Amino acid sequence: MPVVKSHWVKKTLGACLAFSFSTLIISALVQTTPAFAHAEHGSEGGIPTVSSKVKLPKGISLQVVKTNAYQFSLATDGQQRIEVLGEDKRPFLRFDGNKLYADLNATGWHRSRQPGGGPIPDRLKENPKQKPNWILLDTQTGYGWYDPRLVNEEVAHFNLSMVANGKATNVRIERVQAEPMTGYWRPMLTTEPEFNGFNALIPGLSGNALLLARMGTAQEEFQVLDDQNEPFLELRKNGVWLNSAHKWAQKTALFFSPGTSESPWVKVSETGTVTYNDPRLDRKPAKTSDTGTWTIPVKQKDTDKLNVLKGELKWQRITPQGK
Repeated sequence: MPVVKSHWVKKTLGACLAFSFSTLIISALVQTTPAFAHAEHGSEGGIPTVSSKVKLPKGISLQVVKTNAYQFSLATDGQQRIEVLGEDKRPFLRFDGNKLYADLNATGWHRSRQPGGGPIPDRLKENPKQKPNWILLDTQTGYGWYDPRLVNEEVAHFNLSMVANGKATNVRIERVQAEPMTGYWRPMLTTEPEFNGFNALIPGLSGNALLLARMGTAQEEFQVLDDQNEPFLELRKNGVWLNSAHKWAQKTALFFSPGTSESPWVKVSETGTVTYNDPRLDRKPAKTSDTGTWTIPVKQKDTDKLNVLKGELKWQRITPQGK
C-alpha cells in the first residue's frame, strides 16, 4: 500500500476500505506472497496508478490500492463535498462533509460493487436515466470501490471524473511498470513464546506484520512492550487494546478512533488475536548479505514475568525461472 503521510489520510484510508460492501483485506492483516511466475490479474501492461501530475484539492486523497483486486480508495478530511462519476458521467457516490451517499439508480453504483463490474439491475437496463435515488450509507469520510477499468489490461489509461467542491476534475489513471523484484526481506521468529496460552507467528513471507494470540483458556493478560519497555499493546480477557497516544500507534496499521488524554487505551479487536505492524521487524540491515536481528519483549500483566520474542531478518533472493 502506498505510504500516507497525513494522519487523516491514513485513518480514513483504512476506514474506507473496511466500509466497502465487498470483502476487502487490508494488507496489514494478510501479507502477500511474492509473485514468482507471472503478474497478478489486472497488472499486465503495468500497475494502475493515479498520475503523479494530478493535483487534488487540499483535504482529498485518492489512491489505487490492491486488496482482493485493484480498487479506488478516496479519503477526505471530512470538510469536502465530492461527487464521483461513473463511466456514463453520472454521479453515483457523494461525500457531503462526513456523510457518504450512494445513488441506487446510477449504473455506476452497481458497477462499483465487483472488480470486473457488478451486474446492472434489469430496471436500469431498460431505463438507465431514472431519477436519482440518493441514500445515506453512513457517517464516513472515505470509501473504497471497484472500477472495471482498473482490471481491464487493455486500457492503458483513463480518466476518473469527479466534482470536488463544485469544480469538475478529471483524474488521470495510467499503468506504470513495476520495478523488477529481485528479492525481499523475510522476518523469521527464532524463539517460541514461553508463556502458557500465548502464541506468536509471522503471517507472511515479507513485511513487518506480527500475529499475536491470547488463547481463550489463558487466565493471564499480556502486554507488548516498546524499546523502553513501556506497554503499547495489551491482549486482555475482553479483547486487544492499543495505547492510541503511543508514538507507534499510527505505525501499527491498526485502525481506531483515538482515546482521550485520561483514557488513551482503545479496543482494536474483540477477540484475543491481533495482527499488527511492528517497527522492529522493519529495521533492515545496510547490506542484503547481512542478517538483521530483532527482539520484542512481552510481559505478563501485573507481574514481573517477561518473555522476549527473538527473530531474524534475512534477504531472500528470487531466482528467475530457468536459472
